[in-house]
Amino acid sequence: MPLPTCVNSSPYEGISKQAKPDEAGIWQGQFRGLRLSSVFQPVVTLSTGRVVGHEGLVRLDYADGRGATPFRFFSGGLDEVGLVDLDRLCRLLHLRNFQRQAGEDAGWLFLNVSPLVVASRRRHGEFLAPLLEATGFDPARVVVEIAESGVQDGDTLADAVAHYRRMGCLVAIDDYGVGLSSVTRLWSLGVDIVKLDRELLRAALASPDERRLLPSLVEFLHDCGTLVLMEGVETFTEALLALEVGCDLAQGFHFARPAANLLEIAAATPIDALRAAASSSAAAAPLPGWLDEWRANLAAAARRLAAGDDVRTSTAPLLGHRPLLRCYWLDRDGIQRGDSVMGTQASAPRFPLLLDQHGADASESGYFARAVARPDAVQISRAHLQRGFGVACLTLAVTAPLAGVPGVLCCDLAWGSDQGTRPSGEGDDPGQGC
Repeated sequence: MPLPTCVNSSPYEGISKQAKPDEAGIWQGQFRGLRLSSVFQPVVTLSTGRVVGHEGLVRLDYADGRGATPFRFFSGGLDEVGLVDLDRLCRLLHLRNFQRQAGEDAGWLFLNVSPLVVASRRRHGEFLAPLLEATGFDPARVVVEIAESGVQDGDTLADAVAHYRRMGCLVAIDDYGVGLSSVTRLWSLGVDIVKLDRELLRAALASPDERRLLPSLVEFLHDCGTLVLMEGVETFTEALLALEVGCDLAQGFHFARPAANLLEIAAATPIDALRAAASSSAAAAPLPGWLDEWRANLAAAARRLAAGDDVRTSTAPLLGHRPLLRCYWLDRDGIQRGDSVMGTQASAPRFPLLLDQHGADASESGYFARAVARPDAVQISRAHLQRGFGVACLTLAVTAPLAGVPGVLCCDLAWGSDQGTRPSGEGDDPGQGC
């Protein structure tokens, strides 16, 4: 793809004078008494462990050899002109050092762009396009990373994303999930990759509620047409979680630490143990005891429904127990027939106007499709929002005819409430449940 013509190339020419290769061909930079060098951290695909790219990171050293913290300079230690120059010098070094080592099929180079540079791009002239043109580097191999939380103005962010995409680069939103991350804004940006902030990973490991929400966030991002990259993955447990929630890519110390040399693009990081653990976890994870009992009891209610009871009578032994929100019956098309039978211990619905009743369509739900595909086997959904009650719930579903008409009997159970109670049937028959 042809690059946009840049009339004023002086920003590139000025910055290029601050960088040169050493005797070994490694490019280094000089900036206000600091020596700059590049290191690269691999990005891997979680499907195979293959290295698909590297993120360029800067290392700063004072003249006496003491290391300097990049964060100090990029977070307010410089004036605007200095920050723009430093940002551009880093990108030049990373591209030169990446290009020096990488073949034509060496995957992506991830380049960070300071939010200030994004906001002030028009004031300081074009830089990346002349850099790519001077080096002959294919823009399709560049992933421009923009921290969404650092660009408060939506129009400015959208303009920057469009600018880099016109140039032929891919665009990634960095550190998503912190600060003022906006779902609406992300949907409209049309970016290629979203990098989830490590704080989301830590929160999911610390809280079951956060853990349940993370797969939904990944699914939403996929619906936006973006790849999802989990950054800051430092341990096997964190890598396993990234894989289980559906992330496409990952980056972090667990896979490789930043280094001056690139990992070969065909190299595969050790991922067999990770995938084996994920498969084992998915196959062997037992249902909590209380949920297993509810599954047996719904099956017993389905048998009573098939024997001629109505929905209320067949589910009566379930209704007085706290986790139950409601029971209902779907016809063969997934349409609810009759009103919901409410659990007597459930709180009043927060949003009664949103509570599904007669005529509600559940045909697109996974639990309905699975129940139809596997007659007589109780299916359990993953946690989702029960809109009428405004709480997380699990839906249990099993085929059960009503008055001879094929259909599916369902119940919604509050997820996270006191689930220790279970329904007991007539005589509490351990073989039949309720």
